[in-house]
Amino acid sequence: MNYVIKKYIFVFLCIFTTSCSSLVSPIVENRGYVFDDELLNKVVLDQSIASDVIDLLGSPSTTSSIDASTWYYIYSKAETTAFYHPEITDRRVLAISFNNENKVNNLKYYSLEDGKVISYVDRQTPTRGRELTVIQQLFGNLGRLGAGSLPGN
Repeated sequence: MNYVIKKYIFVFLCIFTTSCSSLVSPIVENRGYVFDDELLNKVVLDQSIASDVIDLLGSPSTTSSIDASTWYYIYSKAETTAFYHPEITDRRVLAISFNNENKVNNLKYYSLEDGKVISYVDRQTPTRGRELTVIQQLFGNLGRLGAGSLPGN
């Protein structure tokens, strides 16, 4: 009898470990513009114009908020393992700047190492007034007359 229980436990552990092996391999998500080096080589400094870039690479992921003469093509690769938060493993950014004649002036490539981590401030702005309890909120308007409940309205 003891041998049979050990046998079932062994089979259960084998099935359990093989089913959990799919959790170990991460789920890969590719987001944004997919870079094609062959198309990128066709963008020539001081010769290609904005319409040529759109024909080759498509519309940009975003443009500069200060002036629209810089376009950004952004790619990001995220891997998620099991129930953990996604982790960015690769990022590529291509910045294309245009001059006054609408020709490509500059090409800059950025990677994940060029990015900077920004820490958010979680402080809250205090507001004037008092905080009401649930009971005060529920029963606070009892006995008060609003303008709509007055006679003649």
